[in-house]
Amino acid sequence: MGVVTVRVFASHPVATEQYTRALAAQDDFRVVGDESDFRVGVFDGESSAVEAVLTLGRLKYPGMRPLLVSFPCDENECIRWLFRGVWGLVTYDRYEIDLPRAARHLDEDQLWYPAPVVVRWMRIDAARRTAALRFSLTKREGQIMEFLLRRFSNREIAEILSISERTVKYHVSNILTKLRVGSREELVAKRVPDFGLS
Repeated sequence: MGVVTVRVFASHPVATEQYTRALAAQDDFRVVGDESDFRVGVFDGESSAVEAVLTLGRLKYPGMRPLLVSFPCDENECIRWLFRGVWGLVTYDRYEIDLPRAARHLDEDQLWYPAPVVVRWMRIDAARRTAALRFSLTKREGQIMEFLLRRFSNREIAEILSISERTVKYHVSNILTKLRVGSREELVAKRVPDFGLS
């Protein structure tokens, strides 16, 4: 098990001291300053500029896993923090116990939120990835995919779009590769559950 490197981003010196003490009490933790590399950033939710500090921190340290210390929040608020790039949330009343545990999880590329929040986030993230796949197709590939989903042959697609069959075959190959399917049949079979297409 390696050393977990953490940097505290808190505007109030008392908060900085408390978070640093809770983390430094662990043998496998190293709390660092400006000059060092770190993996987990701890942010104080009571800071009036927490969102600005978080945004700047993520821009300056893209490999950082942000961890927010805050008041308890509902599921929607937790999802909002996830959309802002926060990997975990620890409540003020449990920071001494949960802060080191949460930082370890983040260091291992795991989220630290209640299970219902993580499940909901996984669904949202899967839908976002599916949408990204759809939008990675060119306009022409999107047109051809619509014909593929309606089981048109390459020849029929070529005639409708006034292009050569060879060009259709080229686009079909690109579509199957981008959507990570092995055949036209697999594309049609997966259309609804995997690609969000009707």
